[in-house]
Amino acid sequence: MAVGGAQGMERLIEVIVHSIPREREARDVYLAAAREAPTEMTRLLFERLAKDEEGHEAKLRAVLELLRQAATRG
Repeated sequence: MAVGGAQGMERLIEVIVHSIPREREARDVYLAAAREAPTEMTRLLFERLAKDEEGHEAKLRAVLELLRQAATRG
């Protein structure tokens, strides 16, 4: 994706804002699967995947904050 100027910055922000709830939804799916897991190993796998999604959300929020700061500066 080519990004340039204010429109590019706006598009990046739009994509990230759209993506954050998807990470939360994925986390919730994995947590639900963990609760229904037939084995401890499966439960641990789903819990790990849920934790990964939490990390993705945190990273997206950090990038979003940086982009918003950059957008207000320039």
